[in-house]
This record gives sequence, C-alpha cells and structure tokens, in this order.
Amino acid sequence: MSESEVSVQKASDEEGREIAPSRRERDMEHLFEDFFNKRWLRPWSHEWPGFESVFEKKSPRLDVVDREHEILVRAELPGMTNDDIEVSVSDNTLSLKGSSRKEEETEEGEYHRREISTSYISRTVPLPARVHGDDARATLRDGMLEVTIPKAEESKRKRIEVES
Repeated sequence: MSESEVSVQKASDEEGREIAPSRRERDMEHLFEDFFNKRWLRPWSHEWPGFESVFEKKSPRLDVVDREHEILVRAELPGMTNDDIEVSVSDNTLSLKGSSRKEEETEEGEYHRREISTSYISRTVPLPARVHGDDARATLRDGMLEVTIPKAEESKRKRIEVES
C-alpha cells in the first residue's frame, strides 16, 4: 500500500451499525502489504542489504473508519511514546510523524556491548470527508494510536426519505 492509499471500512449491518473488519480480513490485507513492499519494486536492492532501510522512513500500518459523525484513524506505532509522536490535521489530511531512540549498554567483565537504535515513521493520509481538525482527539495505548476527528456538518450523512 503506498503512502497515499488507505483502506476505508464502511460496512454496516441491517440496522445501520458499523461492522469492524474481521481479524482474517486485516491479516490478509497485511499479508498483501508485506508481499508487495517497496523492495519488491527494486530488485537491485539485494546487492546492498539494509542500505535503503537506513535512509527510508517507515510507514505505519493504519485503518481509516468513516463513521456517521466522525473519522477514526488507528495506527500501529509499537515502541513509541506520546513524546515521540506528532499528529496534525490540515486541509482534510492527517499527518503522522514520529521518531524514537533507544540505547542499551551491557558490561560484564571484559565483555562490553552497546546498541543504539533509532526509528522514524511518517504517513500522510487523505481523509474521506471534510473534518473539524481543531476538535480532533488522539490517544496512544499499548502501541496503538487512535485519532478521532469530528466531521464537518456538510460531510455528515443525511437520511433521505423515499416517497411513494
């Protein structure tokens, strides 16, 4: 899935209640994302394994759910904290950016090990409706970011009575 593409779920039952995608459907979507990743399009990248990953930003997996009065965006951000993440809304586009740095050091006798790892993520997503970005809320729990953005009045679904 490219940075500009997003999966939008709008499934509902007979009574109009939202139906979340099943775990099997999400797993299948992630399987295709993993199979057709960026390196698949660049066959020469095997000559320098890991070279591109040093310079590329990671693109977190996410879901966009179009609800009746709001847009919900869920993004997987494992290992990130609130201080590592920047979330912004502009012109019906949601942007996620983040970076984290982890240092680990072990010293046992003559054995010394020091590891420093960094990660960078970036994702910009077009939203499926006009929104009120000033009223957006974001929470991060167990590596899952949830951003809830209220829809603008003109974007909310309106029921139309069918006359006979």
